[in-house]
Amino acid sequence: MQEPVAVRGPVASRWRARSLRTYLIVMMLAAALPVLIASIYTVQHVAHSYRDNSLRHMLDTTKNLGHIIESDLASRAAMLQAYAANAQSEDAEAMSRWLTLTDMGSDSTLIVTTASNASPILVSAHSSVKGYVPPDLVQQALEGKTPVFSQLFFHDNKPRIAIAVRVQQDRGKVMILTTTPQSLVSAAQDTSDQGALIAVTDGNGRMLARSVQPERYIGTPVPDWQKLKEVGASSGAFEAERADKGSVIFAFQKIKGTPGWVIVAGESLGAFNARWQKPMFNIALVGTLALTVAVLLSTWVSRQLLRPIRQLTDASRTGSAYETPVTDDSQVLMVKEYESLRQSLVNARAQLESALGHQRQIAHALSVSEQRTRTLAHAGAAVLWTLDAQGRATSMVGWEVLAGTPDDTALGFGWLRRIHPADVADLRRQAADLLADSEHALDVEFRLRTHDGQWRWMRARGAAILGPGRHIHEWLGVLEDVDDRKRAQAAVAYLAHHDPLTGLPNRSLLQTHINSVGSARAYGALLYLDLDRFKQVNDTLGHAAGDALLCSVAERLRGLLRDTDLVVRLGGDEFCIVQKASSPHAAASLAQRVIDVLSADYFLEGQRVNIGASVGITMHLGQTQTLDPDRLLREADIALYEAKKQGRGRYVFYTPELSA
Repeated sequence: MQEPVAVRGPVASRWRARSLRTYLIVMMLAAALPVLIASIYTVQHVAHSYRDNSLRHMLDTTKNLGHIIESDLASRAAMLQAYAANAQSEDAEAMSRWLTLTDMGSDSTLIVTTASNASPILVSAHSSVKGYVPPDLVQQALEGKTPVFSQLFFHDNKPRIAIAVRVQQDRGKVMILTTTPQSLVSAAQDTSDQGALIAVTDGNGRMLARSVQPERYIGTPVPDWQKLKEVGASSGAFEAERADKGSVIFAFQKIKGTPGWVIVAGESLGAFNARWQKPMFNIALVGTLALTVAVLLSTWVSRQLLRPIRQLTDASRTGSAYETPVTDDSQVLMVKEYESLRQSLVNARAQLESALGHQRQIAHALSVSEQRTRTLAHAGAAVLWTLDAQGRATSMVGWEVLAGTPDDTALGFGWLRRIHPADVADLRRQAADLLADSEHALDVEFRLRTHDGQWRWMRARGAAILGPGRHIHEWLGVLEDVDDRKRAQAAVAYLAHHDPLTGLPNRSLLQTHINSVGSARAYGALLYLDLDRFKQVNDTLGHAAGDALLCSVAERLRGLLRDTDLVVRLGGDEFCIVQKASSPHAAASLAQRVIDVLSADYFLEGQRVNIGASVGITMHLGQTQTLDPDRLLREADIALYEAKKQGRGRYVFYTPELSA
């Protein structure tokens, strides 16, 4: 019989085997595709981030310059207000000397006038510009308590702006400083930020100051002023046309304390876009180069990986064992290189672990240092102090910044004069016990009047420095401001026991109050209230009107109760009253008053609203009962349900039969 012969048909040719190199290339391409997609997305995301950072930089520029201008204007206004308050006589020469001393410039004029005079009654001497007063500025200064700034106006064809303050010695008079915009708004003069245009405008959109060619544009209307107004915010950005042509992007910040003055930073769109597009181009270029290098490197690595396999394949084809030495040293050398590579990887891993261990030590040291720095920052040390063994201050470094008086005024017992009178006795008592004992650290809290006249909570901490014989030589410590923490603790304690909408006590305070009534063995009543037709108001007028209605109900309930009674909001439209009632008649009288008062009309959003109330009452006698707040609430709730069942707008007392 003839042996069968293997046949190579169409199937064999269709599924022709591919080399390992082909599969490696396909695998590398498949692995590179997600990276390429992620890289494109990352570049786009970074591009948006660069653009946002550039715009944020412009906004920060306007904000910082706005603060500088606000500070400068406030300083000049304060000097003028101080001069107007302390001026003892009307002297044009004195006014001129004041202008010279304050470096206001020869273009500035000081004027004294009244609302009834059409012209100034006194003008500073040697002024090159005669006095002119904007018509409405005098009246604004007389009506207000703070300095008033004018909009830009022209006098003798020259742009001017003015500051007006009320003369304290004569309340009918006003002192006005008129000057050029360049003198008053100096922060924008010769200011540039990488080619950015800086300008200041008044509230009518006219130029007050400009970093480029100010003499040409001051007093002219700002192009696209309407676009800035349409932003409708105190700061922001928009694209517009610059006064000297060209498309620009503007960032602006309104100047506080002025009648709508605005500082604007503008930059051409080309320069603005180049700032973030150039880094993107560099990132894309570097990414392309990195991808090219990665492809070349992958190709080279695939060759290195395939070479030992080819050696094994060649050895198989020649019929020799792979371990058997052959005359071709390159094949044997290739196997040795794999071993060398393995050894190199082992050594590299050991070095990497060593380096990582060193990096962890460095990171731990940095973390400890950062924690120390953060702890010192949170400590908020305001004053460094030293006291002798009797509690007399021997040094107070930083006292002037905190209290507004020189450091030496706090020496001895002078620092006690700034302590709140209610805290002095307690502070002396604690300090007397602590200063005599070197084993204890000094840690006391008290209120201190700061430089702005406010009482703020302070914390004094210190430790004893021992001298010969372990006797206390002195105390060294810090004084820190803890007022924010004290206020936060008080706010948290308040919110834990009160309803945030109505300000009434909540359920937790109700239970505390009932327990205190029970411990006092007092006779009383618990009234459970539910508003009638409240849901209709909520559904027709909205939740905001419903919240306003609840606040009005809470206010009416407060007006009904005595100091010994307590009203609580349980939630929704349900309220509860704990009354120290002498009899059921007193509880019934209060319940009827509650129904009558809450049934009166309310006015919400221009509409008359009428609701009602139903009340459930349960009585308790402290001498014979151990009060259970949950039981009392259940009983009152059962009585309330019966009141609503009987037709609402009434009260019902709880009886055991109702539970059945």
